[in-house]
Amino acid sequence: MHDRPSGDAAIELEDVVKEFGGDAVLHGIDLAVPSGAITVLIGPSGAGKTVTISHIVGLIQPTRGVVRVEGRDLARLSEDELNELRRNMAVVMQGTLPFTCGLFFSMNVYENVASPLRDRRRRWSAERIHQVTMENLKLVGLAEHVNVMPENLSSGMAKRTAIARALALEAGIVIIDDFDSGIDGVRLALLCDLLKEIQRDSGATFLVTTHDMSAARKLADHAAVIHDGRILAAGSPEHVFDSDEELIGQLVAGELTGPIQLRSA
Repeated sequence: MHDRPSGDAAIELEDVVKEFGGDAVLHGIDLAVPSGAITVLIGPSGAGKTVTISHIVGLIQPTRGVVRVEGRDLARLSEDELNELRRNMAVVMQGTLPFTCGLFFSMNVYENVASPLRDRRRRWSAERIHQVTMENLKLVGLAEHVNVMPENLSSGMAKRTAIARALALEAGIVIIDDFDSGIDGVRLALLCDLLKEIQRDSGATFLVTTHDMSAARKLADHAAVIHDGRILAAGSPEHVFDSDEELIGQLVAGELTGPIQLRSA
């Protein structure tokens, strides 16, 4: 059940299949992420969200199918062209140790945000880099933790540091994987409001994966549900969240009974 977005898509996956050792993880994914909006990709653990993100960033290649970012087929790009495309992307990876959210463990919180700015914004003065770094750390509530090393951060603080870094880059495409991981309900709601405000002001394209339906409802201009490596529904939040599909209904309502069980996690 798909309700195609109107307008151009910043990211497109067409019939994407991914196999590892002969076992399929993605089964013909079709996904369009509209430009200048927030798309939320929802699904239970192990559904294929992170593998999908890894394809979009170009970390892995599909066994079959096409991945396009800003209209460019990633499989046809040279390494230099792919790196140039990535310079317009800011990515927060899944919060898994030992590389929590993609933070550099040799750098403190401040340097984790400032260092990528020095790399990508080489014309910026040191003063501007410092100002932007501190502004974004303040936005996520970490201005008082600039000297803390990643190994001493909680999982939620690590995620917020990575989000600050992504927002500071002012990229055209922002991808946040596993958005709700380690973040308490109040801060999650505040971060949702922050992302909505920044997206409205910047016009950037956001792709956010989450398990949390309250966050999905707050954020989504466009939504998609993935399960077992397949997109079950995509389109407007109303179209997706009001679906009659049993698994989607279980996710939306948080019901204990349904196709998602502990044994299937």
